[in-house]
Amino acid sequence: MSVTDYTAIDLATAEVIANPYPAYAALRAHSPIPGYVDYPPGTVPGVDEPVTAWALLKHEHVRDAARDQATFSSRDPLQEASDAPTLMLVNTDQPLHTAHRKVVNTVFTRSRVEAMRPWLTQRVAQLVGELPAGLEFDAVHELCAHVPAVVMCKFFGAPDSDAPNYERWANAFMLSADLTGEERNASNQELGGYFVTLCQARAEALAAGEEPGDGLIDALLLAEADGEKLDFGEIVRFCITLVVAGSETSMYFGANVIDALLDHPEAAARVRADRGLIKAFLDETLRLTGPPQRLFRIATRDVQVGHAQIKAGDWVALFFAAANHDPDVFADPERFDLDRANANKHLTYGVGIHYCLGAPLATLEIEVLVGALFDRFARIERGAGESVPQTATLLQHSRTRIPVVLHEHLHEQES
Repeated sequence: MSVTDYTAIDLATAEVIANPYPAYAALRAHSPIPGYVDYPPGTVPGVDEPVTAWALLKHEHVRDAARDQATFSSRDPLQEASDAPTLMLVNTDQPLHTAHRKVVNTVFTRSRVEAMRPWLTQRVAQLVGELPAGLEFDAVHELCAHVPAVVMCKFFGAPDSDAPNYERWANAFMLSADLTGEERNASNQELGGYFVTLCQARAEALAAGEEPGDGLIDALLLAEADGEKLDFGEIVRFCITLVVAGSETSMYFGANVIDALLDHPEAAARVRADRGLIKAFLDETLRLTGPPQRLFRIATRDVQVGHAQIKAGDWVALFFAAANHDPDVFADPERFDLDRANANKHLTYGVGIHYCLGAPLATLEIEVLVGALFDRFARIERGAGESVPQTATLLQHSRTRIPVVLHEHLHEQES
């Protein structure tokens, strides 16, 4: 397809989902563009109807709309009316968002995340140590999916045996699994029921006088800010949000970093030699191929964005990934540049009040993963099998399969 042939409706096709960046480049100058038809997360294709939205593709448009929560509401009436649980914070407007976030911030802190580093380093080293040296394997589902899943289990005080369920539930909710409407609804209901049971058990234990553990659920049940506490339903919704937003996005973030290590061997060699460059490598990967591509908003009033007059009630899609490739902000945006001075200005984690609460955790997970791979293996190479792009939804850009072969250090081979 020629770059001049793209339309807004093409943004939801499998061809564009596999590699959306040429379409973004072709359409960006016309942003905002009408006619983008797609499904918000939590809705069920084949059961729910898609929405038709304005697509915002310029960095300026996306940034300003994301910051203006009064004009662009995050509430999702389709998800609220569906069987899928409504996401905590993600689909909440002011003033409730601030009240909820204050309580959550007392629990889900950077210090709590950073305190996981020793455990996470050991656990990821164990996962990496179990990988087959010299044999081809799928880095997405045999490695990258496991890291966030075991982290979620640690947070919730659940056994590692629950980890595969977290991945399955997240894939279904975020639309990247190929399921029927009935299967997707059943998965969403199973996800909700799981956390109702888990949170209820902890609430009853605390009420019976059991000492609080160090798990996130206990902390959420007890957390308070400015005299406000989360009710039981809100705690369940926050746990669900962590799983569906954290497990899949972090899996795909890890997969995209593996891809970047393979695609840019010179940069990878520099990072291997100087681990202080890992953060820069992750930032440039998040800018160039960050998994989250777009989120929906609804205009609460008539508003002018660029040349477009957006009406109250119109759906708007904020394409964070297109903004990350805007040449007005990022010079030579299609090039991976480890030394890019403003790579951390990417919008992959959002901006404004909805900046991703889990960003420090996702970054820590993948930072530790890269370090563990470098410590354990001398070389990371592509396997002979086919690398398969994710083509089910533009919610996430990544691959569902990346064949990889890992080569041990010489002294390990000799021993």
